[in-house]
Amino acid sequence: MSSTQNHHEQLKTLLSQRDWDNAQALWLELAEQFPDQPEFLLQLVKEFADAGQPVVAAELASLIADNIKAAGKHHEWLYALKLQTEAHPSDKQLRAQIIEAVNEIYEKDPRLKTILTASELDQNRTPLPLAVSRIDTLLALQPNAFCQHKSWGFGRVKSFDATLGQVVVAFAHNPSHSMQLKYAAESLKPVSQDHVEVRKTTDLDGLKRLAAEEPVELLRQTLLSLNRSTTSDRIEAMLSGSIVPADQWKKWWDNVRKLAKKDPHIDLPVKKTDPIVLRTAPVSQQDEILEAFRTAKGLIQKTSVAREFLKRIDDMDNADLLIQEFQDALLDALNKTPISRQPERIEAAVILEQLGRHRQAAVDDGGAFLTNLLSGIYNLSSLLDDLSSSAAKRVLAVLKTSAPDRLFQEFNRFSTKVLDEIPDLMGQRAAAIKQWVHNQTAGAELLCWIARNVSTPSSRKAWPWLDDFQTPALLLAVVEAIEAAPTKSANKKLRDVLFEEGELVADLLAEADPETVRKLTRLIMSSSAIEELDRRSLMARIVKEHPFVQEFLISKTVKEQPLVVSWGSYRKRQAELEDIVKKIPQNSKEIGLARSYGDLRENFEFKAAKDMQKLLMRRRAELEGLLARAQATDFADVKTDLVSIGTSVTVTDVDAKQSQTYHILGAWDSDPARGIISYPAALAQSLLNKHLGDTIEWKGDTGLQKFRIDRIEKAPTEILNAL
Repeated sequence: MSSTQNHHEQLKTLLSQRDWDNAQALWLELAEQFPDQPEFLLQLVKEFADAGQPVVAAELASLIADNIKAAGKHHEWLYALKLQTEAHPSDKQLRAQIIEAVNEIYEKDPRLKTILTASELDQNRTPLPLAVSRIDTLLALQPNAFCQHKSWGFGRVKSFDATLGQVVVAFAHNPSHSMQLKYAAESLKPVSQDHVEVRKTTDLDGLKRLAAEEPVELLRQTLLSLNRSTTSDRIEAMLSGSIVPADQWKKWWDNVRKLAKKDPHIDLPVKKTDPIVLRTAPVSQQDEILEAFRTAKGLIQKTSVAREFLKRIDDMDNADLLIQEFQDALLDALNKTPISRQPERIEAAVILEQLGRHRQAAVDDGGAFLTNLLSGIYNLSSLLDDLSSSAAKRVLAVLKTSAPDRLFQEFNRFSTKVLDEIPDLMGQRAAAIKQWVHNQTAGAELLCWIARNVSTPSSRKAWPWLDDFQTPALLLAVVEAIEAAPTKSANKKLRDVLFEEGELVADLLAEADPETVRKLTRLIMSSSAIEELDRRSLMARIVKEHPFVQEFLISKTVKEQPLVVSWGSYRKRQAELEDIVKKIPQNSKEIGLARSYGDLRENFEFKAAKDMQKLLMRRRAELEGLLARAQATDFADVKTDLVSIGTSVTVTDVDAKQSQTYHILGAWDSDPARGIISYPAALAQSLLNKHLGDTIEWKGDTGLQKFRIDRIEKAPTEILNAL
């Protein structure tokens, strides 16, 4: 390698590392060392421009422009002047020099005078970059040259008329499209004959051979045709069908990606939506990802880069050394991250495990590191919801082995997303979960998961234990949970699973006795949480299987009893009613405004506003009815000589010898995870008015169960305050 080539490579290395100061210092040293080689120095200046440093390139180009001119290198001189235009767009001396250089180079082109006039280069108000761009475009628009318009696609120049000041281009939509020169200069982009779209017209067979024999070279030419950067979708649109058969595209593209990973000039992103880039200087994947990791700030960024590294690890050289650096730095960042930021720490711990498994001398610790971190986390359900899907799966896998009982304790708090990952573990505790359902203490998310999967044949086939839940008790629990749902989102989830699973109601009531069906019907008809249309839909399904319940639809004699509610839940519904009352006038204004838009048959805004009006009015009526029936209390005067509303009751399963405490509170109070049940719930109704030492019989799906009342006391203050 010659001396100048060696220096050139040194400069490109510094620029690839973004070491701008040392790169500029090296160029200045070389300018002193090679004052008689201005062309070589100009090549180095171009590297600065390509690296995204136009201001530095302009400064360096100004230092050698005169020497290049004196050497008679007029094309190089013009290029050096162009490099300066971005930094000095209005410089009069630079404008004069560019005019001089253009006249010197293109003096024999008969179109030159017309082109200069159209470019407005001689007018000081025209920015130099714009004027120079116009000149370059118009000079390239010679007969038979190719160009591209953003709307009309590719075309071929038929003629350039300097007298009339226009160019005629053959486009697909018009074989003789005339354009004024100034408009052509700003709307057309000259393209070389090597452009892939041009070669489709002139050398399609050559492109097909390239696709078969040198696919990476075709990718490189495609990227050059698309300004060195584009998405895989854009590449597919350009090549699939015309150059690569559409039915072979996926196989061809997978092979190209595999080969291109080894090309240091091509930057292949992991995400499909990110652009593929043809670099001006080669950079290995290893150097690129290592630099990104070393400059990443904080645990989140380092974890993200390490995750990308794992996706590319099979293509890395000396992977073991890199893994060690990633592990050391990631562990250091994890230890410096506050314990309060547990999701970030767990995500990093999962990546650390994966890095360790790629070591040549890997030692599987069985998740000991993760287990240790998880031991200090108390709100496991909240943590799992905050983790990525892959990290959550790993945490669950570790806990299944190290602490299955801990998972069981959280079943009633897990989201359906988490429950999807542990159906096998749920099957091991199916009897206990079934008892929760029967006692109506199962949480909303758990009920949603069971109901959704019970109605899915593939789920029941995969997990036979679900067959035991296909009973009326599940339907009763869902309806009760809808009424007592603590949040709107929980209410919506339960309603969705009930009404969207078409055969669920019929399947669950298939073996129900008449009394159970009547009980369910009464619940539905008296529910304030189920809207009228949904209530009718649900009743229609029940009537189809059990016609005798039509009496409820005909008489509508369900008596509305007063509702005992806590002050906390009363105020929440009162606040919701006040909010709705405030929204109604604004909604009326929106209806009036939407009506002014015209034809109501196709007026989306009007329809949406009217639908909102119905929703607001219906909900206001529901809340007003509920609040009218409500009797708010703080449970201060509750007596504990028998089970009543406002008491906490500890019961023991006589056979299983297991104890559980329930807090029986108002009609709108329910939090099964904390043992809070509303007094209309079936279990609460069985306990009310019973005394200490009494034994109640609870009819479960497996037969009668006996519960002994061991303690009756006032509901704790902390429970009441949390309502």
